[in-house]
Amino acid sequence: MQNSKLKIKNYGLFFISILYFSFFIFNCLSGADIFLQLKSGGRKTNIFIYPTDNSRHSADIRKIVSEDLIYSGIFNLISLPSGQLFATKFDFQKSDRDIAVANGIDTVVKFESKTSKNKITLSGNLWDAASAKKIFDKEYKYPEHEIRKLAHNFSEDIIKSLTGQKISFSSKIAFSNTMSGNKEIWCVDYDGKNLMRLTYNNSISVLPKFSSDGKYIYYTTYKDGNPDIFRYDFEKNRSVSFITYQGLNITGSASPDGEYLIATLSKDGDSELYLFTTDGKIARRLTYSRGVDTAASFSPNSHEFVFVSDRGGNPQLYIMDIEGSNLRKITHSGYNDSPCWSPVGGAIAFTKRTGSRFDIYVMDVSTNKEYQLTKNSGSNENPSFSSDGRRIIFSSNRTGRYELFSMYADGTEQKPISSIAKESTNPVWSP
Repeated sequence: MQNSKLKIKNYGLFFISILYFSFFIFNCLSGADIFLQLKSGGRKTNIFIYPTDNSRHSADIRKIVSEDLIYSGIFNLISLPSGQLFATKFDFQKSDRDIAVANGIDTVVKFESKTSKNKITLSGNLWDAASAKKIFDKEYKYPEHEIRKLAHNFSEDIIKSLTGQKISFSSKIAFSNTMSGNKEIWCVDYDGKNLMRLTYNNSISVLPKFSSDGKYIYYTTYKDGNPDIFRYDFEKNRSVSFITYQGLNITGSASPDGEYLIATLSKDGDSELYLFTTDGKIARRLTYSRGVDTAASFSPNSHEFVFVSDRGGNPQLYIMDIEGSNLRKITHSGYNDSPCWSPVGGAIAFTKRTGSRFDIYVMDVSTNKEYQLTKNSGSNENPSFSSDGRRIIFSSNRTGRYELFSMYADGTEQKPISSIAKESTNPVWSP
């Protein structure tokens, strides 16, 4: 049976549920809602980052901010032709404005940084080229080792000042990876930096899910022989057992309001969905059907969730409220798996089998209309939305092994987030 466990790769949550459930039985017998307004439409804003001083961290800050702004999909980063320079003491004098207009620059970012006693102070401001007015002027102070956090915060403020939208560049992506020889839970920044191994269970550890505050990760592991749910604590840097009923215990979703967690258990026979409080106690059983009910994902309002069930044959997506009522089926054909409800509402991303492969689809919740996002690029699975709903992280074997890819929520700009060794599966974005 050990060999069959090691063969589990990047199957969908529904198929993983069946594999885990079969494994357990074998052992027992032998002993707000606007869809696709997720990527900025129209012309991108042309932004210029004013050359900074030569302080120790200026180049690094400039690089991080530049990458953040490009990644947002809202901006074009502009460079000035050789010989054209803004005034040394930049304050948008007439010559500065003329240069900006001549080069199609809409917005200018300027910052200065200094380091003292292991702390970085950054003075950053933003100018509107058309009006020659300063949009904001802000000072940031961070410990020197948190330079990335400082730069990300500056980037977030730039975008919020210009668009009114909050985009988090400090988000994390948790996933399962085989780099250690076993499937363990790892974490990485949204841009592929700061790769960190979280678990050392020397067993199969999969299906990570963040708590609503991002302080914990719930995941399923075979560490103690049974598929149990453990909780990893970022502050304490350790995992503890959390849900350990005999049989199947599979992570589902934590509610955005921080009150509940949904998990799949087989303790009463079939694999069913249960609602848990955050201290690991069952609040209620949610489903009562033959077959497999699994892969729950909460809606933004925390009052309903989408899940996968094969109660009618092939796995389909259903929506239900947390009282266990108001059940409705939202897919009606094919093999569907791994739903993820957008944190901003309106859309559900999921995996659908297309021939012998899997692809990522997204559904408009108001109409149940489906849109295919990936096509003819290997198998693409386990979609997860970013906290602002603009991007989707997923795993794909289009390169010959499963890697982490991201794309806009409309399917454009599909690219790997970094080159991480071995197989990376089951990605999930932090709140």
